[in-house]
Amino acid sequence: MSVTKSILDLIQERNLQPGDRLPSERDLAHRWGIGRNALREALAGLITLRVLEAKPNSGVYLRRVSTDSSFETLATLAELGATPSGTEISESTEVRLALEALVVQLACVRRTEYDLDALNDVQARTESALREHANIAELDTEFHLALVAATHNSILVRVLNSFYLLTATRRQAWFENGAQAKSSSRDHRKIIDAIEQRDTDAARQLIARHMNRATLYWQEVLG
Repeated sequence: MSVTKSILDLIQERNLQPGDRLPSERDLAHRWGIGRNALREALAGLITLRVLEAKPNSGVYLRRVSTDSSFETLATLAELGATPSGTEISESTEVRLALEALVVQLACVRRTEYDLDALNDVQARTESALREHANIAELDTEFHLALVAATHNSILVRVLNSFYLLTATRRQAWFENGAQAKSSSRDHRKIIDAIEQRDTDAARQLIARHMNRATLYWQEVLG
């Protein structure tokens, strides 16, 4: 387990709140049997992400992550092993749905033959993986990245990539269900067809239905 993950777990275990002070470097290093340099490196990373705040001659304190940090921080923490809260998952899904609608709208207008080839290539490999009963989570990410690439908007690519990093573990679990995986693949095929025809209305309806299916599933799982 990484030192960063250990710090995040400690925050959760002790239910530390914004403004609470973390144990001293000496106590943490002793607790985990690690060197002070390794600990300071992990703390510095979390300070850079605005999860923690170092106060001179006082110590290291937990910040209010929901308002002091960025969405990229949330995605990075998820990569490091932190578990997003139910509220964070629900709210991120809500924002992603709106962004995906913008993605297909722009893709219908801006897509090139190269973009269509990229989408069709991912789709072909997805269908092949399904025939082998493989988990298509990584291919699903690849499809959505190819879709957002078709907007030719680099900011959208970077923003949506953070969403895919945040949801990587959940989508791995989602695609363990073969029926859900096949349904998702069928949606992707229809979305490609709509983009090829530059049918913006159809593409927006398809992506909304595609996203809502996953949203309803996770609302049920999270209660």
